[in-house]
Amino acid sequence: MSVPYNPFELLNLPLLKDFLRRNTPFLVVQRLKWPGVPDKRGFIATPYQQHSSARAHAQKLDSNEGRMVDLDSELDKILALIESSKYILYLNACRDKDWQTKVLSHYQKNIQLNLANYAAIQDMEKMDIEFCFELGKLMARIQVKHTIQTISLFDLIK
Repeated sequence: MSVPYNPFELLNLPLLKDFLRRNTPFLVVQRLKWPGVPDKRGFIATPYQQHSSARAHAQKLDSNEGRMVDLDSELDKILALIESSKYILYLNACRDKDWQTKVLSHYQKNIQLNLANYAAIQDMEKMDIEFCFELGKLMARIQVKHTIQTISLFDLIK
């Protein structure tokens, strides 16, 4: 088994300062499931300028999946997560411009094996896969002819 490819940008103090400078003080921090990220130790943060948007995102999460954080009053909690050796905190952005190609290449076998669980796909060449973030989760939109199905990318590559 090869080393897992992780496309996510690590969250750090300069990024947090940039959020505050750009008046983006709200984060929704939630658990991240990804190959190579220890279970219950990885988190992904989605930044928001508006409280209402962050709250709407946080309300769609399961009770133990994550929560909204106001950097103006809870910056110390996020800094503790960043500085902790026990946890890993990512931003819902990808560090490589060609991350989609790298994910497809690295996890190609898993994707092909798992696609059978989600769609009756006879001809892999007539299928389009597009990746996107939805509520802090990396999703795969799979289109075959006129049918589009959206599933968790983690479920597709695991």
